[in-house]
Amino acid sequence: MAILGRRGSARSLRTVLAGAAALTVLATAACGGGGSRASDQEAGGPPEREQPVQLEVTWWGGPARAELTQKVLDLYTQKHPNVTFTTQWQGYSGYYDKVNTTAAGRNAADIIQIDNRVLREYSSKGLLAELDPWVGNTLQVDGIDEKLLGTGRVDGKLYAVPLAANTQALHYDKTVLERIGMLPPENGWATWEEFGTWAAQVTTATGNAPWAMRDESANISLFEYWLRQNGKELYDGQKPGFTAEDVTAWFELWDGLRKSGAASPQEVAQPANAGDISKNTVVTKNTALTFSYDNQLTEVDKSTDHEVGLVPIPGPRSGAYARPSQFFTAYTGGDNIATAVDVINFFVSDPEAGAILGTERGLPPNKQVRDVVSPNFDDQLKYVLDYDEKVVAEAGPTPPVPAQGDSQLGRLLQASAENVGFGRQSPADGAAEFVTQAAGELERAAS
Repeated sequence: MAILGRRGSARSLRTVLAGAAALTVLATAACGGGGSRASDQEAGGPPEREQPVQLEVTWWGGPARAELTQKVLDLYTQKHPNVTFTTQWQGYSGYYDKVNTTAAGRNAADIIQIDNRVLREYSSKGLLAELDPWVGNTLQVDGIDEKLLGTGRVDGKLYAVPLAANTQALHYDKTVLERIGMLPPENGWATWEEFGTWAAQVTTATGNAPWAMRDESANISLFEYWLRQNGKELYDGQKPGFTAEDVTAWFELWDGLRKSGAASPQEVAQPANAGDISKNTVVTKNTALTFSYDNQLTEVDKSTDHEVGLVPIPGPRSGAYARPSQFFTAYTGGDNIATAVDVINFFVSDPEAGAILGTERGLPPNKQVRDVVSPNFDDQLKYVLDYDEKVVAEAGPTPPVPAQGDSQLGRLLQASAENVGFGRQSPADGAAEFVTQAAGELERAAS
């Protein structure tokens, strides 16, 4: 049957019926019924221990993440032999397209890694199981900071558990910058202007090989950071939290960086705009700097033979916040939601699992686990931990869960930023188009 999708016989008829029931119940909830489970499984019930259970887990990331995730899944199976796993992973580009396709076919993975950009959308569509019934029994969240845990709540209901915490960072190629005698200041730069001057000098010193950095005007996370530095947020409820004037200023900032030589032309930047680590311009050695998250140092470092370091993003730290790098969620149509919740709990609450995961996804979200495993971190993980704690101590408040339709905003910004970067539009015209499209997308997503 086509509805069984790629898992074919592995997906039972019961799952399909449960998925159909889920949609029915969620439709009822959307009409005001609310609060009931989305399948025939007992909300808050115990995980399966006696009968064989096979769960599918999906995530995005590189080979290093895949290796660590598989080790934790194997450890869970070692402790609970009746529970086994199938896995799917890929780069970030196209990941949500695949999740959306499988969800449309009611055949999504039992455990789905997401980020906060789709949390409101997916919970509103009824794809995610509400986890509150398991809190305090199967799901232990006492060790997770309430502000961080709250990032997994939508309208007061817990749908997602932070797998790790991270914060924004500027990665730099220490090998290149040391060679030209231009290592960045340990605490970064007070202003973007000061940073731009330094970056242009780097490009001059290297003779464009590599550029100091690429044009990252298409980076929605960096745009959000910059907005917060200027007292705004990405969203004002279900509307954009920015104006065309804000976006024009953002595009003009990058136009100036390109013209000064601080940033590469868009031709260099475009292959990396989709966010895949393998195309990151520090990895490909086209630039000496890249804006990212502190936890991604592990993946970047494994992908290059150069030494890589972290430095704070230019300007005030008010743009930063302790963010959930990723969540694990349980699919409402999953074969065994209670066991899926137990696996999620294992990832965030078991010290052995925490020791395996390290900081590849970010710092362990559970302080009890962090305190146990961090003394055994290697030098690189301790370096990431020190950086994160230093920046988060001065960070701004955690923003609200992104609006529905957020997942499309990154694509819209990328398209407009590339049009401006390639000279097809002026900063003002590109900004006006982006704001109009963003407002329309958010309105459509909420309708």
